[in-house]
Amino acid sequence: MNMQKIVDMLFPVLLAAVGWLLTEIASFNNRLLSIESKMPALITSEGVPTDSPVSASRRQDMKDDIMEDIHDLQVRVKLMEERQK
Repeated sequence: MNMQKIVDMLFPVLLAAVGWLLTEIASFNNRLLSIESKMPALITSEGVPTDSPVSASRRQDMKDDIMEDIHDLQVRVKLMEERQK
């Protein structure tokens, strides 16, 4: 086999590989644009993550529970202090 035949046989394969690489690059570019377009919904301009309604609701529920516990503890401490007097 001479070099010319080898080059002639490999040329379509190399051309197909280059075409595949170009389509993959275009696909990655489209995915990147899609992700970048969704970023403002997740992060504010200051770089702080935004809350979803579900996480904000759960955080408020936890805060309410903690505030109830703190109030109960304060009442218990006050009653114990009054008993000691």
